[in-house]
Amino acid sequence: MRIYFEGYQYPQDAIVPCLTDKETCNLIVPVKYGDKGRYVEHIGYLFVTGKDYSGPLFLLPKSFLQIDQSDPEGKLTLLGMPGIAPEGIIDTEDPDNILTAQGHETFLPELSLWLFRAMTRYREDCIKENDEDSLEDLNYITPDNNSRDRDFLSTAVRLIDYLSDHRNLFTQINKINNSGRAAVDWHKTIQQHPFIKDGKPYYLDLRIKDKAVNIDEELIVLYYSVLKYLRDKFHFPIVLGDIPYDLKSPSEIQRYLDTGVGKRKMRDMKGKYFRDDLKNLWYLLDAFFTFNTSRDDKSPIKEALVVTDFEKVFEKMVDHLIGDAGKLADLKNQKDGKLVDHIYLDKSLIGKQYNIYYIGDSKYYQDGSHPEGVSLYKQFTYARNAIQYNIDQFYLKHKKNPNAIRYRDDETDGYNITPNFFISPRIEVGNLDFTTPSFVPTDWLPKPNKHFEDRLFDRDTLLLREYNINLIFLIAAYGAYEDCWTSTLRTTIREDMIALLNKLYVFFEVVPEPIPLYSGNTKVGEIPFINYHYNRLRGKIYKVDDDSKSLLIAFERETRAGKDDLQDVRDNIVISISGGSIDTPIKLEA
Repeated sequence: MRIYFEGYQYPQDAIVPCLTDKETCNLIVPVKYGDKGRYVEHIGYLFVTGKDYSGPLFLLPKSFLQIDQSDPEGKLTLLGMPGIAPEGIIDTEDPDNILTAQGHETFLPELSLWLFRAMTRYREDCIKENDEDSLEDLNYITPDNNSRDRDFLSTAVRLIDYLSDHRNLFTQINKINNSGRAAVDWHKTIQQHPFIKDGKPYYLDLRIKDKAVNIDEELIVLYYSVLKYLRDKFHFPIVLGDIPYDLKSPSEIQRYLDTGVGKRKMRDMKGKYFRDDLKNLWYLLDAFFTFNTSRDDKSPIKEALVVTDFEKVFEKMVDHLIGDAGKLADLKNQKDGKLVDHIYLDKSLIGKQYNIYYIGDSKYYQDGSHPEGVSLYKQFTYARNAIQYNIDQFYLKHKKNPNAIRYRDDETDGYNITPNFFISPRIEVGNLDFTTPSFVPTDWLPKPNKHFEDRLFDRDTLLLREYNINLIFLIAAYGAYEDCWTSTLRTTIREDMIALLNKLYVFFEVVPEPIPLYSGNTKVGEIPFINYHYNRLRGKIYKVDDDSKSLLIAFERETRAGKDDLQDVRDNIVISISGGSIDTPIKLEA
Protein backbone atom coordinates (compact mmCIF):
# COMPACT_ATOMS: atom_id res chain seq x y z
CA MET A 1 0.00 0.00 0.00
CA ARG A 2 1.17 3.53 -0.73
CA ILE A 3 0.26 6.65 1.26
CA TYR A 4 0.50 10.26 0.10
CA PHE A 5 -0.84 13.46 1.66
CA GLU A 6 -2.89 16.17 -0.02
CA GLY A 7 -0.82 19.26 -0.81
CA TYR A 8 2.49 17.91 0.51
CA GLN A 9 5.41 18.41 -1.89
CA TYR A 10 7.36 15.20 -2.56
CA PRO A 11 10.50 14.66 -4.64
CA GLN A 12 9.42 13.88 -8.19
CA ASP A 13 10.76 10.31 -8.20
CA ALA A 14 8.88 9.55 -4.96
CA ILE A 15 5.41 10.31 -6.33
CA VAL A 16 5.25 10.58 -10.12
CA PRO A 17 6.15 6.92 -10.98
CA CYS A 18 3.47 5.56 -8.61
CA LEU A 19 0.83 7.79 -10.17
CA THR A 20 1.82 7.20 -13.80
CA ASP A 21 -0.39 4.68 -15.59
CA LYS A 22 1.64 1.73 -16.89
CA GLU A 23 -0.56 1.39 -19.97
CA THR A 24 -0.86 4.98 -21.16
CA CYS A 25 2.12 6.60 -19.37
CA ASN A 26 -0.34 9.35 -18.33
CA LEU A 27 -0.79 10.58 -14.77
CA ILE A 28 -3.70 8.84 -13.02
CA VAL A 29 -4.52 12.05 -11.13
CA PRO A 30 -2.97 15.47 -11.73
CA VAL A 31 0.40 15.95 -10.01
CA LYS A 32 1.18 19.65 -9.71
CA TYR A 33 4.47 21.51 -9.46
CA GLY A 34 5.48 23.32 -6.30
CA ASP A 35 8.62 25.21 -5.33
CA LYS A 36 9.80 22.22 -3.28
CA GLY A 37 8.48 19.28 -5.30
CA ARG A 38 5.37 17.67 -6.78
CA TYR A 39 1.99 17.34 -5.03
CA VAL A 40 -1.61 16.20 -5.50
CA GLU A 41 -4.83 17.96 -4.55
CA HIS A 42 -7.09 14.89 -4.55
CA ILE A 43 -8.15 12.95 -1.46
CA GLY A 44 -9.36 9.36 -1.43
CA TYR A 45 -8.51 5.92 -2.79
CA LEU A 46 -6.96 4.61 -5.99
CA PHE A 47 -6.00 1.15 -7.19
CA VAL A 48 -3.11 1.93 -9.48
CA THR A 49 -1.22 -0.05 -12.07
CA GLY A 50 1.78 2.23 -12.26
CA LYS A 51 5.32 2.01 -13.56
CA ASP A 52 6.85 1.26 -10.16
CA TYR A 53 3.89 -0.04 -8.17
CA SER A 54 0.57 -1.79 -8.61
CA GLY A 55 -1.92 -1.92 -5.75
CA PRO A 56 -3.99 0.26 -3.40
CA LEU A 57 -2.91 3.87 -2.95
CA PHE A 58 -4.41 6.43 -0.56
CA LEU A 59 -4.35 10.21 -0.71
CA LEU A 60 -4.97 11.46 2.85
CA PRO A 61 -6.12 14.93 3.98
CA LYS A 62 -3.43 17.52 4.66
CA SER A 63 -4.80 18.07 8.17
CA PHE A 64 -2.98 14.94 9.36
CA LEU A 65 0.32 16.72 8.80
CA GLN A 66 1.29 19.07 11.60
CA ILE A 67 4.43 21.06 12.41
CA ASP A 68 7.04 19.11 14.35
CA GLN A 69 7.64 21.46 17.27
CA SER A 70 11.01 19.84 17.97
CA ASP A 71 12.29 20.56 14.46
CA PRO A 72 14.17 23.87 14.13
CA GLU A 73 12.88 24.26 10.54
CA GLY A 74 9.28 23.54 11.55
CA LYS A 75 8.86 20.68 9.10
CA LEU A 76 5.52 18.90 8.68
CA THR A 77 5.24 15.38 10.07
CA LEU A 78 2.44 12.90 10.66
CA LEU A 79 0.36 14.30 13.56
CA GLY A 80 3.37 16.46 14.44
CA MET A 81 5.27 13.42 15.72
CA PRO A 82 9.05 13.96 15.67
CA GLY A 83 10.86 12.46 12.70
CA ILE A 84 7.84 10.93 10.93
CA ALA A 85 8.15 12.78 7.65
CA PRO A 86 5.69 11.93 4.84
CA GLU A 87 8.55 10.72 2.61
CA GLY A 88 9.43 8.02 5.14
CA ILE A 89 5.97 6.47 5.41
CA ILE A 90 4.90 6.17 1.77
CA ASP A 91 5.33 2.38 1.59
CA THR A 92 3.42 0.69 4.44
CA GLU A 93 4.83 -2.70 3.41
CA ASP A 94 8.44 -1.55 3.83
CA PRO A 95 9.94 -3.15 6.98
CA ASP A 96 12.07 0.00 7.39
CA ASN A 97 8.96 2.22 7.50
CA ILE A 98 9.35 4.60 10.47
CA LEU A 99 5.88 3.77 11.82
CA THR A 100 6.68 0.06 11.78
CA ALA A 101 9.82 0.68 13.84
CA GLN A 102 7.70 2.59 16.39
CA GLY A 103 5.00 -0.07 16.63
CA HIS A 104 2.37 2.00 14.79
CA GLU A 105 2.38 0.04 11.53
CA THR A 106 -1.42 -0.41 11.56
CA PHE A 107 -2.32 3.26 12.09
CA LEU A 108 -2.19 4.52 8.49
CA PRO A 109 -3.78 1.38 7.01
CA GLU A 110 -6.61 1.62 9.57
CA LEU A 111 -7.03 5.35 8.93
CA SER A 112 -7.06 4.66 5.18
CA LEU A 113 -9.75 2.01 5.58
CA TRP A 114 -11.91 4.38 7.62
CA LEU A 115 -11.39 7.13 5.03
CA PHE A 116 -12.53 4.74 2.31
CA ARG A 117 -15.60 3.75 4.35
CA ALA A 118 -16.37 7.44 4.95
CA MET A 119 -15.95 8.27 1.26
CA THR A 120 -18.19 5.36 0.33
CA ARG A 121 -20.89 6.60 2.68
CA TYR A 122 -20.37 10.15 1.40
CA ARG A 123 -21.15 8.96 -2.11
CA GLU A 124 -24.25 7.11 -0.87
CA ASP A 125 -25.48 10.19 1.02
CA CYS A 126 -24.90 12.47 -1.99
CA ILE A 127 -27.01 10.15 -4.15
CA LYS A 128 -29.72 9.81 -1.49
CA GLU A 129 -29.90 13.57 -0.93
CA ASN A 130 -29.66 14.45 -4.67
CA ASP A 131 -26.53 16.49 -3.96
CA GLU A 132 -25.49 16.96 -7.58
CA ASP A 133 -22.81 19.57 -6.85
CA SER A 134 -20.93 17.20 -4.54
CA LEU A 135 -21.32 14.27 -6.93
CA GLU A 136 -19.72 16.30 -9.71
CA ASP A 137 -16.60 16.67 -7.57
CA LEU A 138 -16.49 12.92 -6.82
CA ASN A 139 -14.51 10.68 -9.15
CA TYR A 140 -15.72 7.08 -8.85
CA ILE A 141 -14.34 4.28 -11.04
CA THR A 142 -14.78 0.50 -10.70
CA PRO A 143 -12.83 -2.22 -12.57
CA ASP A 144 -15.63 -2.67 -15.12
CA ASN A 145 -19.29 -1.84 -15.56
CA ASN A 146 -20.54 -5.03 -13.90
CA SER A 147 -18.39 -4.82 -10.78
CA ARG A 148 -19.81 -1.97 -8.76
CA ASP A 149 -18.88 -2.40 -5.09
CA ARG A 150 -16.71 -5.41 -6.02
CA ASP A 151 -13.46 -3.47 -6.36
CA PHE A 152 -10.44 -4.42 -4.25
CA LEU A 153 -11.09 -2.24 -1.22
CA SER A 154 -14.88 -2.60 -1.14
CA THR A 155 -14.45 -6.37 -1.16
CA ALA A 156 -11.67 -6.25 1.46
CA VAL A 157 -13.85 -4.14 3.77
CA ARG A 158 -16.78 -6.56 3.39
CA LEU A 159 -14.54 -9.54 4.08
CA ILE A 160 -13.27 -7.85 7.26
CA ASP A 161 -16.81 -6.97 8.36
CA TYR A 162 -17.96 -10.53 7.66
CA LEU A 163 -15.56 -11.84 10.32
CA SER A 164 -17.00 -9.67 13.11
CA ASP A 165 -20.55 -10.67 12.14
CA HIS A 166 -19.96 -14.43 11.80
CA ARG A 167 -17.37 -15.56 14.36
CA ASN A 168 -19.94 -17.83 16.02
CA LEU A 169 -20.77 -19.39 12.66
CA PHE A 170 -17.18 -20.54 12.12
CA THR A 171 -16.95 -21.99 15.64
CA GLN A 172 -20.22 -23.86 15.13
CA ILE A 173 -19.15 -25.33 11.78
CA ASN A 174 -15.80 -26.42 13.23
CA LYS A 175 -17.50 -28.24 16.12
CA ILE A 176 -19.99 -29.98 13.84
CA ASN A 177 -17.37 -31.06 11.34
CA ASN A 178 -15.03 -32.37 14.02
CA SER A 179 -17.62 -34.18 16.12
CA GLY A 180 -16.80 -37.88 16.00
CA ARG A 181 -13.60 -37.31 14.07
CA ALA A 182 -11.51 -38.69 16.94
CA ALA A 183 -13.73 -41.77 17.54
CA VAL A 184 -12.13 -45.24 17.21
CA ASP A 185 -13.09 -47.25 14.13
CA TRP A 186 -13.29 -50.70 15.83
CA HIS A 187 -14.17 -52.47 12.61
CA LYS A 188 -10.81 -51.54 11.10
CA THR A 189 -8.89 -51.81 14.38
CA ILE A 190 -9.77 -55.46 15.16
CA GLN A 191 -8.64 -56.53 11.70
CA GLN A 192 -5.07 -56.07 12.95
CA HIS A 193 -3.12 -58.60 15.02
CA PRO A 194 -3.41 -57.69 18.72
CA PHE A 195 -0.70 -57.89 21.38
CA ILE A 196 -1.68 -60.62 23.84
CA LYS A 197 -0.85 -60.31 27.51
CA ASP A 198 -2.28 -62.47 30.26
CA GLY A 199 -4.71 -63.85 27.74
CA LYS A 200 -6.12 -60.40 26.92
CA PRO A 201 -5.82 -58.73 23.49
CA TYR A 202 -4.37 -55.18 23.30
CA TYR A 203 -4.66 -53.22 20.09
CA LEU A 204 -1.73 -50.79 19.94
CA ASP A 205 -2.60 -49.17 16.61
CA LEU A 206 -6.09 -47.77 16.98
CA ARG A 207 -7.72 -46.79 13.72
CA ILE A 208 -9.49 -43.41 13.96
CA LYS A 209 -12.54 -42.36 12.00
CA ASP A 210 -11.28 -39.60 9.76
CA LYS A 211 -13.64 -37.65 7.59
CA ALA A 212 -12.67 -36.21 4.24
CA VAL A 213 -12.01 -32.49 4.00
CA ASN A 214 -15.34 -30.78 4.53
CA ILE A 215 -16.38 -28.45 1.75
CA ASP A 216 -17.44 -25.82 4.33
CA GLU A 217 -14.00 -25.90 5.91
CA GLU A 218 -12.31 -25.51 2.53
CA LEU A 219 -14.16 -22.23 2.06
CA ILE A 220 -13.42 -21.09 5.62
CA VAL A 221 -9.71 -21.92 5.35
CA LEU A 222 -9.51 -19.87 2.16
CA TYR A 223 -11.38 -17.02 3.83
CA TYR A 224 -9.11 -16.90 6.87
CA SER A 225 -6.08 -17.14 4.58
CA VAL A 226 -7.28 -14.08 2.65
CA LEU A 227 -7.77 -12.17 5.92
CA LYS A 228 -4.25 -13.14 7.00
CA TYR A 229 -3.00 -11.90 3.61
CA LEU A 230 -4.76 -8.54 4.08
CA ARG A 231 -3.44 -8.23 7.63
CA ASP A 232 0.18 -9.18 6.92
CA LYS A 233 0.60 -7.47 3.54
CA PHE A 234 -1.34 -4.24 4.11
CA HIS A 235 -1.36 -4.07 7.94
CA PHE A 236 -5.14 -3.82 8.01
CA PRO A 237 -6.38 -4.03 11.64
CA ILE A 238 -7.74 -7.60 11.60
CA VAL A 239 -7.92 -9.77 14.74
CA LEU A 240 -8.17 -13.38 13.59
CA GLY A 241 -8.46 -14.99 17.04
CA ASP A 242 -7.87 -18.70 17.58
CA ILE A 243 -8.01 -20.54 14.26
CA PRO A 244 -8.29 -24.35 14.28
CA TYR A 245 -7.01 -24.62 10.70
CA ASP A 246 -3.71 -24.57 8.85
CA LEU A 247 -3.85 -21.43 6.73
CA LYS A 248 -2.29 -20.65 3.41
CA SER A 249 0.60 -18.21 3.48
CA PRO A 250 0.24 -14.64 2.19
CA SER A 251 2.66 -15.49 -0.62
CA GLU A 252 0.38 -18.35 -1.70
CA ILE A 253 -2.66 -16.05 -1.74
CA GLN A 254 -0.62 -13.58 -3.78
CA ARG A 255 0.15 -16.42 -6.22
CA TYR A 256 -3.59 -17.19 -6.41
CA LEU A 257 -4.11 -13.55 -7.47
CA ASP A 258 -1.14 -13.34 -9.83
CA THR A 259 -1.92 -16.56 -11.72
CA GLY A 260 -5.72 -16.68 -11.59
CA VAL A 261 -5.66 -19.87 -9.48
CA GLY A 262 -7.94 -18.24 -6.90
CA LYS A 263 -10.48 -17.33 -9.56
CA ARG A 264 -10.51 -20.93 -10.88
CA LYS A 265 -10.83 -22.35 -7.35
CA MET A 266 -13.90 -20.22 -6.72
CA ARG A 267 -15.47 -21.50 -9.95
CA ASP A 268 -14.81 -25.10 -8.82
CA MET A 269 -16.55 -24.39 -5.50
CA LYS A 270 -19.54 -22.62 -7.00
CA GLY A 271 -22.95 -24.10 -6.22
CA LYS A 272 -21.69 -26.30 -3.35
CA TYR A 273 -23.13 -24.16 -0.56
CA PHE A 274 -26.71 -24.11 0.62
CA ARG A 275 -26.57 -21.91 3.71
CA ASP A 276 -27.17 -18.24 2.89
CA ASP A 277 -24.25 -17.07 5.04
CA LEU A 278 -21.81 -19.42 3.29
CA LYS A 279 -23.17 -18.49 -0.13
CA ASN A 280 -22.57 -14.85 0.75
CA LEU A 281 -19.02 -15.69 1.83
CA TRP A 282 -18.41 -17.48 -1.47
CA TYR A 283 -19.70 -14.40 -3.31
CA LEU A 284 -17.25 -12.13 -1.43
CA LEU A 285 -14.26 -14.41 -2.03
CA ASP A 286 -15.23 -14.81 -5.67
CA ALA A 287 -15.29 -11.02 -6.04
CA PHE A 288 -11.92 -10.75 -4.31
CA PHE A 289 -10.19 -13.25 -6.60
CA THR A 290 -12.09 -12.39 -9.79
CA PHE A 291 -11.75 -8.62 -9.82
CA ASN A 292 -8.30 -8.44 -8.24
CA THR A 293 -6.52 -11.02 -10.34
CA SER A 294 -3.50 -9.41 -11.94
CA ARG A 295 -4.26 -8.27 -15.49
CA ASP A 296 -2.03 -8.02 -18.51
CA ASP A 297 -0.82 -4.66 -19.74
CA LYS A 298 -3.83 -4.29 -22.01
CA SER A 299 -6.40 -4.30 -19.22
CA PRO A 300 -4.87 -3.05 -15.96
CA ILE A 301 -7.03 -2.71 -12.86
CA LYS A 302 -8.46 0.80 -12.52
CA GLU A 303 -10.30 1.89 -9.41
CA ALA A 304 -10.86 5.32 -7.90
CA LEU A 305 -12.91 7.05 -5.23
CA VAL A 306 -11.46 10.55 -4.87
CA VAL A 307 -12.54 14.16 -4.39
CA THR A 308 -10.78 17.46 -4.93
CA ASP A 309 -12.78 19.40 -2.33
CA PHE A 310 -12.56 17.59 1.00
CA GLU A 311 -14.38 20.47 2.70
CA LYS A 312 -17.63 19.12 1.23
CA VAL A 313 -16.90 15.69 2.71
CA PHE A 314 -16.04 17.25 6.07
CA GLU A 315 -19.27 19.25 6.00
CA LYS A 316 -21.42 16.20 5.32
CA MET A 317 -19.64 14.15 7.99
CA VAL A 318 -20.32 16.84 10.59
CA ASP A 319 -23.92 17.31 9.45
CA HIS A 320 -24.71 13.62 9.86
CA LEU A 321 -23.09 13.65 13.29
CA ILE A 322 -24.78 16.72 14.82
CA GLY A 323 -27.28 18.17 12.35
CA ASP A 324 -30.70 17.15 11.11
CA ALA A 325 -29.38 15.89 7.78
CA GLY A 326 -31.95 15.98 5.00
CA LYS A 327 -34.45 17.93 7.11
CA LEU A 328 -35.31 21.60 7.67
CA ALA A 329 -34.90 22.43 4.00
CA ASP A 330 -36.65 25.80 4.37
CA LEU A 331 -34.10 26.89 6.94
CA LYS A 332 -31.02 25.37 5.28
CA ASN A 333 -31.83 26.87 1.88
CA GLN A 334 -32.42 30.50 2.80
CA LYS A 335 -34.35 32.98 0.68
CA ASP A 336 -31.28 35.10 -0.06
CA GLY A 337 -29.58 32.10 -1.69
CA LYS A 338 -27.35 31.26 1.26
CA LEU A 339 -27.03 27.61 2.28
CA VAL A 340 -26.62 26.77 5.97
CA ASP A 341 -24.23 23.88 6.64
CA HIS A 342 -25.86 22.60 9.84
CA ILE A 343 -29.09 23.41 11.62
CA TYR A 344 -31.02 21.51 14.25
CA LEU A 345 -33.64 22.06 16.94
CA ASP A 346 -32.66 21.70 20.60
CA LYS A 347 -33.45 23.12 24.02
CA SER A 348 -33.10 26.87 24.39
CA LEU A 349 -30.04 28.20 26.23
CA ILE A 350 -32.44 30.12 28.47
CA GLY A 351 -35.56 28.29 29.58
CA LYS A 352 -35.21 24.59 28.74
CA GLN A 353 -38.98 24.21 28.32
CA TYR A 354 -38.61 25.94 24.95
CA ASN A 355 -36.62 25.06 21.84
CA ILE A 356 -34.55 27.06 19.40
CA TYR A 357 -32.55 26.41 16.24
CA TYR A 358 -28.80 25.88 16.56
CA ILE A 359 -26.83 27.03 13.52
CA GLY A 360 -23.39 25.69 12.60
CA ASP A 361 -20.87 26.03 9.82
CA SER A 362 -18.03 23.63 8.94
CA LYS A 363 -14.61 25.04 8.21
CA TYR A 364 -12.00 22.60 6.94
CA TYR A 365 -9.00 24.65 8.07
CA GLN A 366 -5.57 23.60 9.18
CA ASP A 367 -5.10 23.75 12.97
CA GLY A 368 -4.62 27.31 14.17
CA SER A 369 -6.64 29.00 11.41
CA HIS A 370 -9.91 30.75 12.19
CA PRO A 371 -12.78 32.06 10.06
CA GLU A 372 -12.60 35.73 9.18
CA GLY A 373 -14.10 38.35 6.90
CA VAL A 374 -16.89 37.03 4.69
CA SER A 375 -17.18 33.78 6.68
CA LEU A 376 -18.03 35.69 9.85
CA TYR A 377 -20.47 37.96 8.03
CA LYS A 378 -22.26 35.00 6.44
CA GLN A 379 -22.57 33.16 9.74
CA PHE A 380 -24.21 36.15 11.43
CA THR A 381 -26.51 36.46 8.40
CA TYR A 382 -27.57 32.82 8.78
CA ALA A 383 -28.67 33.59 12.34
CA ARG A 384 -30.54 36.76 11.35
CA ASN A 385 -32.36 34.88 8.59
CA ALA A 386 -33.34 32.09 10.98
CA ILE A 387 -34.69 34.63 13.47
CA GLN A 388 -36.75 36.39 10.80
CA TYR A 389 -38.09 33.10 9.42
CA ASN A 390 -39.39 32.07 12.83
CA ILE A 391 -40.77 35.53 13.63
CA ASP A 392 -42.69 35.38 10.34
CA GLN A 393 -44.05 31.90 11.02
CA PHE A 394 -45.04 32.08 14.68
CA TYR A 395 -45.39 35.75 15.57
CA LEU A 396 -46.70 37.41 12.40
CA LYS A 397 -48.55 34.59 10.64
CA HIS A 398 -49.43 32.96 13.97
CA LYS A 399 -48.90 29.43 12.70
CA LYS A 400 -49.10 26.50 15.10
CA ASN A 401 -45.94 25.95 17.10
CA PRO A 402 -45.89 22.25 18.07
CA ASN A 403 -42.14 22.28 18.79
CA ALA A 404 -42.42 25.09 21.36
CA ILE A 405 -39.95 27.30 19.46
CA ARG A 406 -39.44 30.65 21.19
CA TYR A 407 -37.50 33.48 19.62
CA ARG A 408 -39.10 36.50 21.27
CA ASP A 409 -40.79 37.44 24.50
CA ASP A 410 -43.69 39.71 23.60
CA GLU A 411 -43.96 41.28 27.05
CA THR A 412 -40.37 42.57 27.24
CA ASP A 413 -39.60 42.61 23.48
CA GLY A 414 -36.51 40.62 24.43
CA TYR A 415 -35.11 38.14 21.92
CA ASN A 416 -33.94 34.67 22.81
CA ILE A 417 -30.27 33.86 22.18
CA THR A 418 -29.55 32.07 18.89
CA PRO A 419 -26.75 29.49 19.30
CA ASN A 420 -24.31 29.99 16.42
CA PHE A 421 -20.96 28.24 15.91
CA PHE A 422 -18.15 27.01 13.66
CA ILE A 423 -16.72 23.49 13.65
CA SER A 424 -13.20 22.76 12.42
CA PRO A 425 -11.06 19.60 12.35
CA ARG A 426 -8.66 19.04 15.21
CA ILE A 427 -5.44 17.08 15.13
CA GLU A 428 -3.60 16.47 18.40
CA VAL A 429 0.11 15.75 18.29
CA GLY A 430 0.67 12.00 18.49
CA ASN A 431 -3.03 11.23 19.08
CA LEU A 432 -3.92 8.03 17.20
CA ASP A 433 -7.37 7.69 18.83
CA PHE A 434 -10.26 6.62 16.59
CA THR A 435 -12.84 6.45 19.40
CA THR A 436 -12.84 9.82 21.21
CA PRO A 437 -14.48 12.94 19.70
CA SER A 438 -12.24 15.42 21.55
CA PHE A 439 -15.02 17.90 20.80
CA VAL A 440 -14.00 21.11 22.60
CA PRO A 441 -14.35 24.87 22.24
CA THR A 442 -11.30 26.78 21.06
CA ASP A 443 -9.73 29.69 22.90
CA TRP A 444 -10.67 31.99 20.02
CA LEU A 445 -13.82 34.04 20.59
CA PRO A 446 -15.10 36.00 17.56
CA LYS A 447 -16.21 39.57 18.19
CA PRO A 448 -20.00 39.58 18.66
CA ASN A 449 -22.26 41.22 16.12
CA LYS A 450 -24.27 43.96 17.85
CA HIS A 451 -25.79 47.40 17.28
CA PHE A 452 -25.71 48.50 20.91
CA GLU A 453 -23.48 47.93 23.90
CA ASP A 454 -24.80 45.81 26.74
CA ARG A 455 -28.00 44.49 25.15
CA LEU A 456 -27.81 40.70 25.23
CA PHE A 457 -31.52 40.28 24.43
CA ASP A 458 -31.51 42.66 21.48
CA ARG A 459 -32.39 41.12 18.11
CA ASP A 460 -29.09 42.25 16.61
CA THR A 461 -26.83 40.94 19.36
CA LEU A 462 -25.39 37.71 17.95
CA LEU A 463 -22.65 35.61 19.52
CA LEU A 464 -20.40 33.08 17.82
CA ARG A 465 -18.47 30.10 19.15
CA GLU A 466 -15.85 27.85 17.56
CA TYR A 467 -15.37 24.11 18.22
CA ASN A 468 -12.77 21.58 17.17
CA ILE A 469 -13.45 17.90 16.60
CA ASN A 470 -10.98 15.03 16.33
CA LEU A 471 -10.80 14.44 12.56
CA ILE A 472 -9.65 10.84 13.03
CA PHE A 473 -12.72 10.12 15.16
CA LEU A 474 -15.05 11.95 12.78
CA ILE A 475 -13.91 9.93 9.76
CA ALA A 476 -14.25 6.64 11.67
CA ALA A 477 -17.65 7.49 13.21
CA TYR A 478 -19.09 8.59 9.86
CA GLY A 479 -17.64 5.60 8.05
CA ALA A 480 -19.13 3.27 10.66
CA TYR A 481 -22.58 4.97 10.43
CA GLU A 482 -22.24 5.81 14.15
CA ASP A 483 -24.75 8.66 14.32
CA CYS A 484 -25.37 7.80 17.97
CA TRP A 485 -23.02 10.61 19.04
CA THR A 486 -25.54 13.29 18.10
CA SER A 487 -27.10 13.71 21.53
CA THR A 488 -23.73 13.80 23.32
CA LEU A 489 -22.24 16.43 21.03
CA ARG A 490 -25.37 18.59 21.08
CA THR A 491 -25.35 18.51 24.87
CA THR A 492 -21.70 19.59 24.85
CA ILE A 493 -22.54 22.56 22.62
CA ARG A 494 -25.49 23.68 24.73
CA GLU A 495 -23.64 23.36 28.05
CA ASP A 496 -20.59 25.17 26.71
CA MET A 497 -22.67 28.05 25.33
CA ILE A 498 -24.43 28.46 28.65
CA ALA A 499 -21.03 28.51 30.37
CA LEU A 500 -19.90 31.16 27.87
CA LEU A 501 -22.94 33.34 28.66
CA ASN A 502 -22.17 33.06 32.37
CA LYS A 503 -18.60 34.12 31.64
CA LEU A 504 -19.50 37.14 29.49
CA TYR A 505 -22.62 38.33 31.35
CA VAL A 506 -23.85 38.70 34.90
CA PHE A 507 -27.49 37.70 35.39
CA PHE A 508 -30.12 38.71 37.94
CA GLU A 509 -33.64 37.42 38.50
CA VAL A 510 -36.22 39.83 39.88
CA VAL A 511 -39.96 39.82 40.52
CA PRO A 512 -41.23 43.28 39.42
CA GLU A 513 -44.02 45.38 40.78
CA PRO A 514 -45.98 48.03 38.93
CA ILE A 515 -45.09 51.63 39.72
CA PRO A 516 -48.02 53.37 41.49
CA LEU A 517 -49.37 56.75 40.33
CA TYR A 518 -50.63 59.24 42.93
CA SER A 519 -52.65 62.39 42.85
CA GLY A 520 -51.78 63.98 46.11
CA ASN A 521 -51.99 61.15 48.60
CA THR A 522 -54.46 59.19 46.51
CA LYS A 523 -53.35 56.30 44.29
CA VAL A 524 -54.98 56.82 40.93
CA GLY A 525 -53.31 54.09 38.88
CA GLU A 526 -50.12 52.30 38.14
CA ILE A 527 -47.59 51.86 35.32
CA PRO A 528 -46.33 48.40 34.44
CA PHE A 529 -42.72 47.85 35.51
CA ILE A 530 -41.51 47.15 31.98
CA ASN A 531 -43.17 50.27 30.55
CA TYR A 532 -41.79 52.50 33.27
CA HIS A 533 -38.20 51.22 32.95
CA TYR A 534 -38.34 50.47 29.22
CA ASN A 535 -35.50 52.74 28.08
CA ARG A 536 -33.33 51.72 31.02
CA LEU A 537 -33.80 47.95 30.48
CA ARG A 538 -34.30 47.72 26.72
CA GLY A 539 -32.36 44.72 25.36
CA LYS A 540 -31.25 43.73 28.86
CA ILE A 541 -34.41 42.03 30.05
CA TYR A 542 -36.16 38.80 29.08
CA LYS A 543 -39.06 36.81 30.43
CA VAL A 544 -38.08 33.13 30.35
CA ASP A 545 -41.67 31.85 30.36
CA ASP A 546 -45.00 33.51 29.59
CA ASP A 547 -46.39 32.29 32.91
CA SER A 548 -43.40 33.34 34.97
CA LYS A 549 -43.67 36.22 37.43
CA SER A 550 -39.95 36.91 37.36
CA LEU A 551 -37.73 38.63 34.82
CA LEU A 552 -34.14 37.90 33.82
CA ILE A 553 -31.78 40.89 33.54
CA ALA A 554 -28.31 40.62 31.95
CA PHE A 555 -25.31 42.97 31.94
CA GLU A 556 -21.96 42.66 30.22
CA ARG A 557 -19.58 41.50 32.90
CA GLU A 558 -16.34 43.22 31.89
CA THR A 559 -17.29 46.30 29.82
CA ARG A 560 -17.63 49.83 31.14
CA ALA A 561 -21.13 50.04 29.63
CA GLY A 562 -22.19 46.90 31.46
CA LYS A 563 -20.89 48.11 34.81
CA ASP A 564 -22.45 51.56 34.42
CA ASP A 565 -25.81 50.09 33.38
CA LEU A 566 -25.81 47.72 36.34
CA GLN A 567 -25.18 50.57 38.75
CA ASP A 568 -27.92 52.66 37.16
CA VAL A 569 -30.42 49.80 37.48
CA ARG A 570 -29.46 49.19 41.09
CA ASP A 571 -30.00 52.86 41.88
CA ASN A 572 -33.42 53.04 40.23
CA ILE A 573 -35.39 49.80 40.34
CA VAL A 574 -34.89 48.48 43.86
CA ILE A 575 -38.16 49.97 45.05
CA SER A 576 -39.91 48.40 42.01
CA ILE A 577 -39.16 44.77 42.81
CA SER A 578 -40.87 42.51 45.32
CA GLY A 579 -38.73 39.39 44.88
CA GLY A 580 -35.35 38.30 43.71
CA SER A 581 -32.36 40.63 43.95
CA ILE A 582 -30.41 43.06 41.81
CA ASP A 583 -27.49 42.62 44.19
CA THR A 584 -27.15 38.83 44.12
CA PRO A 585 -26.24 37.41 40.68
CA ILE A 586 -27.47 34.05 39.48
CA LYS A 587 -25.96 31.61 37.01
CA LEU A 588 -27.77 30.18 34.03
CA GLU A 589 -28.16 26.43 34.39
CA ALA A 590 -28.13 23.74 31.75
